Amino acid sequence: MDAGALKTEILNSIKADISAVIKSELKNALADDFSFLKNEMQEIRKEIINNTAAVHSEIDQMKATIKEVENGLSTWSDEVTTLQAEVTDLKTEMAALRGKCEDMEGRMRRCNIRILGVAETDGSSSTLSVSRLLRESLQLEKDVLVDRSHRSLAPRRSDGKPRAIVAKLRYYQDCVEVLNRARTRAPLKFNGESISIFPDYTTGVAKARAAFTEVRKLLRNRQGVRFGILFPARLRISYDGKEKQFTDADEAMRYVKKNIIPTEA
Repeated sequence: MDAGALKTEILNSIKADISAVIKSELKNALADDFSFLKNEMQEIRKEIINNTAAVHSEIDQMKATIKEVENGLSTWSDEVTTLQAEVTDLKTEMAALRGKCEDMEGRMRRCNIRILGVAETDGSSSTLSVSRLLRESLQLEKDVLVDRSHRSLAPRRSDGKPRAIVAKLRYYQDCVEVLNRARTRAPLKFNGESISIFPDYTTGVAKARAAFTEVRKLLRNRQGVRFGILFPARLRISYDGKEKQFTDADEAMRYVKKNIIPTEA
């Protein structure tokens, strides 16, 4: 055997040995790595299983909590609906009671009159003084019986204007006659001073009637228009053969501007 063939054989033998060693080392290394990876994957799997169980437990608790909340909301919703119905009923009842109180107070005042413009002097608001004032200013044939009379309970005005006198007449017919004469004989004078006599309405009625002041100013002295305020606070307008009644001042104003003023123009 020549040297070249021997060299080749030796090289092949060395390569085979080296390859076997490398394969053995790689196999051992891979086996160790695979075993490590397998252990790691098993640990991760156990952790995932544990975490999944915990998540499922939390989800179950959340579902139970959500169910309780839904039941609670349903109960509260029913209670809120019941309370809303009760509040609506109470509002209706309160409005009815307020109306009854307003009506009762108005009936209690139906024999009352309110006198403005009388100077505040000693005895000027006594029953005798008020009776004399009514007879002289309205030119009555007899004295009007006055049960009670006093100044309004408001504090004295800083501008010096006298407070109103509130008087209760004994008989309702006397009150009607006094108010009728006060309207037909206006302007009234007493002791050289201008006075006015009005019904003694409640605060609510007075405010509701005062809301129609601007509408009444527009209607005053207009040809073919008749108007007046009905108790407690309804404005009645008769025009062009039609009659309308309003409890809302804005609605009455819109009606007048739309149907009466343009027609006149």
